Amino acid sequence: MLRFAVLGAGAGGQSMAAILSEQGYPVKLYDIDREKIAALKSMKTITVSGKIEACGTPDLITDQLEEAVTDVDIIMVVTTTDAHAQLARDCAPYLHDGELFILTPGHCGGALEVAGILRGENGCGKDILIAETGDLLYACRCYEVGKPLHTGLKSSVKLSAFPASDTSRVMDVLGPVFPMLRAVDSVLETGFEGGGAMLHPLPTVMNINKMDLGEPYDYYMEGITPHVAEIIEACDKERVAVCRALGLDVLPEAEALVKMYKLEPKDSFYDLIQSIEPYKGLKNPTSTKHRFLVEDTMNGLVPLASVGKALGVKTPIMDAFITLASIICGRDFASDGRTAEKLGFAGKTAAEIREMVK
Repeated sequence: MLRFAVLGAGAGGQSMAAILSEQGYPVKLYDIDREKIAALKSMKTITVSGKIEACGTPDLITDQLEEAVTDVDIIMVVTTTDAHAQLARDCAPYLHDGELFILTPGHCGGALEVAGILRGENGCGKDILIAETGDLLYACRCYEVGKPLHTGLKSSVKLSAFPASDTSRVMDVLGPVFPMLRAVDSVLETGFEGGGAMLHPLPTVMNINKMDLGEPYDYYMEGITPHVAEIIEACDKERVAVCRALGLDVLPEAEALVKMYKLEPKDSFYDLIQSIEPYKGLKNPTSTKHRFLVEDTMNGLVPLASVGKALGVKTPIMDAFITLASIICGRDFASDGRTAEKLGFAGKTAAEIREMVK
């Protein structure tokens, strides 16, 4: 029986721990948030409702990383992606040969970043399988600890290992457990084709006045107005251009959403967003530390723009939002984020990058 560690007790991590536990898998759930862990410990059982229903009791709920990752076969990382690097460093002493280290999702370059840490000169020295998904496995949110709500079903979520030659080994293990997973050619496809960098930092920046005033709003339904939708579409053209420079046959975000949620195409991106049922009712970010602003800029916009620059693709809209987000958050995301240099892409041609990830 496979033994799992689920790192991150947000909506996705709580859901994963509950679903795996209900299916009979030994599961340890970890989070750095001691208050949340204490609440989950007192509840013991996590109840998933909505489009997916499950009740599961993890074998261990802890804020101690060593307890969580010792004696497990698979580590499922369901944290915000800006935590990946430090988690990899912290997990390294406890890893063993043949273990799976899966980022769900990896965002742009997650598996590359983690591989550089675990397989680098000062890495763990173990034969670890490293992979990432292109998105969170579940369409869910959590307004009450221990009770995640699933608002939709994801029928297809991309997965690739780094290197891609390991993908079939990972799918042999995870495919039967997570039927929505679909193997793709490389981590370029899982990382650079995702639309989070379009749908999260841009609307958050455009609605920053509402955050300052403490005004609540429905994030997608009210936060993405017709003109905001036009800005997102224009920025998405830059993302598509970067992906195509990498040799990826990527879909524009509108077409990707139609495919993901099995929707009817609409005349405008705004109308399409308004038609996505799982997007309705999502609460707005209330802090400049929110993942929509921080991680999706650092690990979404920054790598896309940085790799674009390395390949001669201009990304003025992305550059503008990186600058605005940096001002709002008081940090330099262009330096802090996953740059082409940090991903090992600097000085490489697109062909050399594709060869690197095989």
